[in-house]
Amino acid sequence: MNTITFVTELFSRIDDTMIENKIQKHPLSSFYPSEVATLAFLFAIKGVGNRAFYRWIKRDWQEYFPNLPE
Repeated sequence: MNTITFVTELFSRIDDTMIENKIQKHPLSSFYPSEVATLAFLFAIKGVGNRAFYRWIKRDWQEYFPNLPE
């Protein structure tokens, strides 16, 4: 399983769980709860520091998480 497939599957499972539990996006948030949870899982799995993780997400996953802060 390549990284794109893994992240997509992870997001899909988390998003399905959020929908089943009727967890909705807060009106003032720029992220959906499933995006936040996916990023949290990826951070835990990746096992690097905050800065390295953010750079990796920003560099390789910007199109999947377009609302990342600068």
